[in-house]
Amino acid sequence: MWIRPSLLNAPRAVASVLVAVALGAAPEASAETPSPQISAPAAPVVAPRRVPGTFAVGLSARATAGRASAFAVDRGGARAPSDPEVSSRLTLRFDVDSGDTLGTVSLGGRVAVDVASGTFVGKPAMEGDKLPGTRYDAVLPMALYGSVALKGLGLVRAGLMTSLWGVGLVANDGYAAFDGRRDAWFSLPLAGDRVARVLLALTPMGRSESPMRGLSIIAAADKVIEDSVAIYADGDRANQAVGALRFHLDPKRWAGLYYVLRDQTFASGRFLRAQVLDATAEFDLRQDGQGLRVQAEGAFIFGRTSLAPTPEFPDHDLRQAAGVAKLRYDLRAPALRFELDAGWFSGDDNMDDGTLTAFKANPNYQQGILLFQRVIGWQSGRARLTASNPLLVGKPADDLDRLATNGSVTSALTIFPKIGFRHSDLLEVYAGALLAFAPTPPIDPLSTRTLGGGEPRNYLSKKPDGALLGTELDLGLATTVQPWSVPLALDIRAEYGVLLPGGALAGLDTDGPIHGGRLTIGLVPPRAAK
Repeated sequence: MWIRPSLLNAPRAVASVLVAVALGAAPEASAETPSPQISAPAAPVVAPRRVPGTFAVGLSARATAGRASAFAVDRGGARAPSDPEVSSRLTLRFDVDSGDTLGTVSLGGRVAVDVASGTFVGKPAMEGDKLPGTRYDAVLPMALYGSVALKGLGLVRAGLMTSLWGVGLVANDGYAAFDGRRDAWFSLPLAGDRVARVLLALTPMGRSESPMRGLSIIAAADKVIEDSVAIYADGDRANQAVGALRFHLDPKRWAGLYYVLRDQTFASGRFLRAQVLDATAEFDLRQDGQGLRVQAEGAFIFGRTSLAPTPEFPDHDLRQAAGVAKLRYDLRAPALRFELDAGWFSGDDNMDDGTLTAFKANPNYQQGILLFQRVIGWQSGRARLTASNPLLVGKPADDLDRLATNGSVTSALTIFPKIGFRHSDLLEVYAGALLAFAPTPPIDPLSTRTLGGGEPRNYLSKKPDGALLGTELDLGLATTVQPWSVPLALDIRAEYGVLLPGGALAGLDTDGPIHGGRLTIGLVPPRAAK
């Protein structure tokens, strides 16, 4: 929820309390960004207008209760718990913008914090790495920055901030459920990527009538606070240089390219030198609530790392790639929505060839609610414990904690068709069928080297029986009401999934399909007009 009183009336404005290996971090946008992706770089392609200074206070929150079936998670017979879990997340944000009160110069800033973020009931007692439902942060700073903008030409911004690029395959701010982009089915985002950044964004043609007036040129220098591969608080040190180009034909049609050069040292002393190339585009052709929207993103990561060394390969090359496409078609009458998400994420079936090729999407890029977030998240999170068992091995390999996927979509070819019917905000029913295949067999390093003699074995030490990871059938029911005059909506969402495991996950030791469901109650901004 956002309250935007004029700065001129600020004394009267009472703040109402309302409620990978993915490497890159995309630059944030200027205050003039017309795109709903509030953290991605964009060009001020809207017509100039008088904007008063504003002070905005926003507070969004959610509470989620869920439960899922038990299943085997390692070769020793350990099973994922089926106890109920309760998690929460509250986000408080303060924004200030001088608007046109200072003429062509605009000053702005943001302070944002997450409170009570994570699982606080039903945390698993079992040991592992990044297991589902294990993280909880009482207070997590998300943003503290200031900016100076010259209208129509660009801005300078510095401080702590989150980042988002494209559909969030590599860089994701984790705010999609809390702002005007709230249209993702079967998604429960976490706190997103955070960087300490100095950013320069230029719109060289922004004041002209040139066809190139929608071009933005962005450069940034970052110290990574936390993302999919670095946590500053845990001793990781990651610096990166970022460059990006983004071109808007209009506010709903744009394409962009960004590049990241990353230098990271882990707490263990290992290094990572990596580069990211990422291209993305969005074409929203909907008019009056009907029509087609197409989004696409592709990323390639290359470089070198000393993670997971072997006697033959003390260092490894990085060669990881992924591509996703999201198609959506809306009908106005009847109010139907069709979606198709498709993706390919490179895998790695050989840990001893000197090249790491498994791509892990950002954990906030989610597909389904069981297969990747829970089943593979649990199994990969237990891999280090199995490989470190002194009864099975002498000295375990280094850096096995990096096998944990943290719920990321990884090493898969996915097809996820969905359909939904919406009867105003009071009722929305939606369903989907996620089909996931393994382009390379999922492997457990220890089982593959010992039992398999180099032939792939999965996390349960079983030989994969085919390429099918599983078929997940999901169903959702949602209602959104706004029983008060303030811009704050109550969003209630129930989602349920059934996973039919495929042969690639042989050995799950279940009596049938894996079931799971969750109920989420949120206080969020009203749904943005589409």
